[in-house]
Amino acid sequence: MSTLDFEIIVKAERPLLEQIFTDYEYYSNYLKQIESVEIIKNDDEGIVTKEVLVFSTYLKNKIIQTSVHKRHNDIFFSEILDGPAKGTIVNITFQANNSETKVIINAELKLSLKAKIFYPIVKKAYKHFFQGVFMKMETRAEQIKEKRNE
Repeated sequence: MSTLDFEIIVKAERPLLEQIFTDYEYYSNYLKQIESVEIIKNDDEGIVTKEVLVFSTYLKNKIIQTSVHKRHNDIFFSEILDGPAKGTIVNITFQANNSETKVIINAELKLSLKAKIFYPIVKKAYKHFFQGVFMKMETRAEQIKEKRNE
């Protein structure tokens, strides 16, 4: 098991950022690696999504996985239920700071035996993935804010 801990400052107010963050089906608009996200269950036990991820390195890999997303107080929990990263748990905390939000990401990465040799690459990819998604969310928050002010 490997952990990934980092923080990022997003220029968006916390309530709007949290609203954007939980719009899972919109994620395919953030990065080309996210082919699709579909909500397959939404109840008191959480939101279950099916994600199709495409990675192009030397070979094109398509990963299909399901994840469950829950919120407890101020922490958003996601767990990958199947796929090469089955058992990976991601905790994300949003802390308001005036018109910005500090996003704290803590992930416990679990990979299949076959994928474990790629830990350093996967860890770096996860960090870039989160940074990319949150920067796109920042842009989306600005667009929403501008539309509200029209």
